[in-house]
Amino acid sequence: MRGRWIVLSVLLALLALAGCSGERDLVFEERYTIDADLDPADRSMVYTQRAEITNTGSDSASELWFHLYANMYKGLFQTEDGDVLVSSVTDGAGRPLAYERSQEGVLYRVRLAAPLEPGEMAEIRFSCQVIIPDLESKYGVSPAGDVQLPGFNLQLAVYDENGWDTDPLPEEGDGRYAHTADYDVTVRAPADYTLACNGDEQSAAARDGVTEYRYTCRDRRDLVLIACKNYVRRERQAGDVRVLGYFDPGTAGVTEAAMDQVMDAAAFALEYFGGLFGAYPHDTLVVTNAALGTNFALSMEYSGLVTVYFDLETDPTARSHITFHETAHQWFYGAVGNDENQEPWLDEGFAEFAGNLCLGAWGSDWPGWEISANAAGAEQVKDDKVNLPADEHPVYQWGVYDRGCMCLKELMDAVGREAFISILQDYCHDHWMGVATTADFLAAVEAGTDGDVGDILAEYIQK
Repeated sequence: MRGRWIVLSVLLALLALAGCSGERDLVFEERYTIDADLDPADRSMVYTQRAEITNTGSDSASELWFHLYANMYKGLFQTEDGDVLVSSVTDGAGRPLAYERSQEGVLYRVRLAAPLEPGEMAEIRFSCQVIIPDLESKYGVSPAGDVQLPGFNLQLAVYDENGWDTDPLPEEGDGRYAHTADYDVTVRAPADYTLACNGDEQSAAARDGVTEYRYTCRDRRDLVLIACKNYVRRERQAGDVRVLGYFDPGTAGVTEAAMDQVMDAAAFALEYFGGLFGAYPHDTLVVTNAALGTNFALSMEYSGLVTVYFDLETDPTARSHITFHETAHQWFYGAVGNDENQEPWLDEGFAEFAGNLCLGAWGSDWPGWEISANAAGAEQVKDDKVNLPADEHPVYQWGVYDRGCMCLKELMDAVGREAFISILQDYCHDHWMGVATTADFLAAVEAGTDGDVGDILAEYIQK
């Protein structure tokens, strides 16, 4: 009998270790309601956030981890003086919940009052204050007063085979890793500001010098608010999709011709990529100019919104290519997610590849493929494997964007364009609104190829 108890104890210990290593079945649906007051003059925003987290897995959870991605930009994409502070965390009945802040506020660990059992929903309420810093490239207030606030909200961390994702932000790349979620957002701002959000605007009602905006954001991997006093609005239609442009004519390079070019490019790309990879998953795409920071501006993708850098010195066709690239992220990041810390090539390399395809369909002879090929073959990265973590690439841009692009281009050339597009269609379909890995892409390649592409895969991908 004693021997049996020892064996049972060892098995229980192994099961506990397996649970800690991420082998437990924890799957969640996320819904957030945010009510905010934005004061750009005071460089602040206060908001309350209700998180409704439903356990759709088969195991219980006693704690939940949340990312607060705005805080990860400190020292990288913003000045050090910004912060998002959480002042209270309670359950749905207003009872305080224990929580811990780590990684300078990037991670919050919330301990539940009772385990969240399969099929149950936990309601968690956060009270927060945003201290908005100077904008360096993608988060903060620009010298002209434009406000960019991506990731200001708390978002449930991914739970995968390795457990809760608590990886610190690498110095290269975007660092995001998230499932899709639904958001209902209400924001009040001074009436002389115009707001843009990566959701569908439901209303904008002005009263007593304040405008209250309401947005619904369905199946988004992130949330972003952008505000400006000088925005002019443009609109296009791309099939059933409404393309809304918000542009600041006071920003260098934002001319009427440039605005029209970017809007036309975004509308074209939406229809083109929709035909290649599957219909765009939202009703609206918002396009804005990237605000000029203290150092530079940065084109960027979010679920349902893109920012484009209007550089005066950029070849106008390059600006179209940037728009194609960022729009392609609505498929490779927005619709098909990935871990941008561990495998950033799955969104950046794929978006660069898709952007070059779109250039050809646009009728441009701009040398996108040649630029990617030259960068991919540079001495510093010519042996770089595309699926390495962000901080392991000798030159991030060339290794992730350009070598990733050329890996896909060589596969397409080897199997034929039609066959390779079919592979990408299957890959997107199988992981639509989910999270994909390099292994998932390789499985799609294997299933869709008759010929041997092993040499190409060996050159670019580390197994």
